[in-house]
Amino acid sequence: FFNPVGHAYTFLTDGSPRRPPALCMFKFAIEPEPIQAVAVAHAPVTTAVPLTQTMERVLGPCDVVSVQQTPRGCLQEAFGCTARNEFRLYKGFTENMRNGILPGANVETDPQQIGHMLEESPFFPDRCFWSGMRSFSIPITVPDENGEAMMLNEKDFSMPTHCIVHGDSGDIVIPCCCNLPTIKTYTNDRTYVGKTKYVCDQFLCVPKLRTYDANDNPLYLIRPETCCGGCCPVCGSGCDKGSQCIYMPFYLHDYNTMQVLPGAPGGKGLPAQIRNVWAGMKRECCTSADNYFVVFPEGASSALKAALLGSTVLLDFTVFEEKNGGCLVVTWRPPSPEREGGCGGRFWDRENSEGNAQA
Repeated sequence: FFNPVGHAYTFLTDGSPRRPPALCMFKFAIEPEPIQAVAVAHAPVTTAVPLTQTMERVLGPCDVVSVQQTPRGCLQEAFGCTARNEFRLYKGFTENMRNGILPGANVETDPQQIGHMLEESPFFPDRCFWSGMRSFSIPITVPDENGEAMMLNEKDFSMPTHCIVHGDSGDIVIPCCCNLPTIKTYTNDRTYVGKTKYVCDQFLCVPKLRTYDANDNPLYLIRPETCCGGCCPVCGSGCDKGSQCIYMPFYLHDYNTMQVLPGAPGGKGLPAQIRNVWAGMKRECCTSADNYFVVFPEGASSALKAALLGSTVLLDFTVFEEKNGGCLVVTWRPPSPEREGGCGGRFWDRENSEGNAQA
């Protein structure tokens, strides 16, 4: 068997373990072997046989999936709380969902919809006081909210991506680099598929995610293209309509080579990516809902496509939803000659002090 640091043990007939030679253990400690290259198109993933059929039927034929967020919870947002996230999944490059801008405007069945995601989390206190750190689960049902549960995305309580400190001289943004948001993807019978984790490194202005397979081997680094030596992200723009006008592509890079992966044949020649796209004037100006195009890598399995849908949810949560760093907003004012802060603080009145001194 293998101990936690990776050494192989065998047992003798008397039950005592036989260890590797000391020289080999010393070499392993100072020169760890590099991670073996991961075959992106054939990564080992454990799936349940009955649900694999559903995943193959729904995600197998898809080279591109449009993830469209439904506007909801306007009153909750107005009072400073966060509404539940709801997404609808469509095959291919679908610009607009059938229900338009307002929930319930057109409630008949959408024949183009292939999946539905609705967040499950308590309103109080999670979405009222610490929305940027809240735990939640988002099941994916097919083809709509009343359909069969295909998979599940879960996030535990975590730190937000950054904190904001309000001061007299302006705001200070402090990144958080521990216990960062992570989404784990499961099939409906709790078989682990993979996870996606927000990454904090020296390039703090470039948001990025790391996706793992079912064996927790890193597969992809998801981030936009950069400039200024990797310090700033680069947006995309064009003169076409809708999603080709203004967009933010997060490309899938092979974790070992850091090369952008080619997209599937149905991706119209685009590299593999998760693209935040312009959702139209009404939705962009009147709501906080976002639209995404997910171009899967060439040869990706259905399980990896399911994990990348979880990556899209985490990208929306960490980059495009929590723009104010969740609930960790601190107000701090430095002490001044006229004011001393802190509990039980006192104010010093210069004029009264001088008058008392003359008296």
